[in-house]
Amino acid sequence: MNLQRLFNIILVAFCGSWLLWKGLSGPLLILLLGIALVGNLKKENQVQFQLIHAPWVLLFVLYACSLYWSGTPDWSALERKLAFLAFPLLFAFKWKNPLPLAQMWLAHTLACLVLIAIAYYDAIMCQLTLGNSVRCFSTTYFSQLHHPSYFSAFLIFAIIGLLLGKVAWFRLQPRWLSWLLIMLFAAMHLHLGALAGIIALGSVLMIFAIYYSIQYFGTTKSILLGSLILIVSIVLALFSKDIRLDAQNAAQFTSSYLENPTKFVEGRKEPLQGNEVRLILWTASVEIGTAHPFGLGLGGLEPALSQKLIAWDYPQQAKKEFNPHNQFLQIWNEVGLLGLVIFIGILYVVLQQFYIKRQLSGFLLTLVFIIFCLFESILQRESGIVFFLCWFTALSMQPKITAP
Repeated sequence: MNLQRLFNIILVAFCGSWLLWKGLSGPLLILLLGIALVGNLKKENQVQFQLIHAPWVLLFVLYACSLYWSGTPDWSALERKLAFLAFPLLFAFKWKNPLPLAQMWLAHTLACLVLIAIAYYDAIMCQLTLGNSVRCFSTTYFSQLHHPSYFSAFLIFAIIGLLLGKVAWFRLQPRWLSWLLIMLFAAMHLHLGALAGIIALGSVLMIFAIYYSIQYFGTTKSILLGSLILIVSIVLALFSKDIRLDAQNAAQFTSSYLENPTKFVEGRKEPLQGNEVRLILWTASVEIGTAHPFGLGLGGLEPALSQKLIAWDYPQQAKKEFNPHNQFLQIWNEVGLLGLVIFIGILYVVLQQFYIKRQLSGFLLTLVFIIFCLFESILQRESGIVFFLCWFTALSMQPKITAP
């Protein structure tokens, strides 16, 4: 077995196995980098860094430097940020044959099926323990291996691959089989109840419908069709009691917040609901960012947020050491306006490159990422940073497509 074949096999295994056991991501990445380095020494690959990956490295350097001005430096958090370096370095090794993206996507899709089976098993065990409880089949009770938002992102990415015919084996089978999986993965959002996931899924379906119907119906009719699909997706999602209540609460809390932000953040009573917490955390994060334009450094944000929450008389929430639940605010608070500018610049360049290459899959992944960044600090956990950095860098390896 030559080294590239071994590299590809482990890379494909990585794309599925770490979803089921997060602890495998680090060892498998080290193994892959080791094989790539040996291949380079044997002249079986060449190192070719791409300019598009440089800003991720720059962001890591900024995070590393921030440890020296943080009042409470968190070195373990910097270890998670190593993904900013690991994936650009891993995919900088150019082998003779291209990356096995279709097989990588297949491993990811199959892992999602296993995750669904595990989620139902956990929910059933929960129900047997707690009795006839609806909550066992929703949110974190249903998705125990990964936070529901990350599980949602995994499922949506599998849906993107199936929609675009990018998944090995499935793209050679009758189309109805892919649509069956798409409906299954979409239906899981009724259990997960992630608002960001619902918005992202509806957006993906809308853009897919517009993109492929323009050639048949024209631009105006296609946009109307895509908008109709988005509306239908939202309406169907609202059939879930949890999602419907979450949407109603979000609308109510937002209305109250806009009427008087100060009264809202200082006048709530514990225990708080998720949407209340987000609005309070976002307000606190904006105040922190305004007061510290250069950021608090890696590890300094959580204590500062806790102090804010205690000052606003939310001691129970302060003990949970929340992050801002918004990646833009997270970066602003940790590494300042410079970090935020770099991050926004990364998103702009990534979107531009995928647009130039006509890579709809990469464009949709970036859109999904941005939507989740608005509701979660998506790069703070291993589930988010490993997943998105892996696929951003892998998809950027695809050549330019000359036809839709």
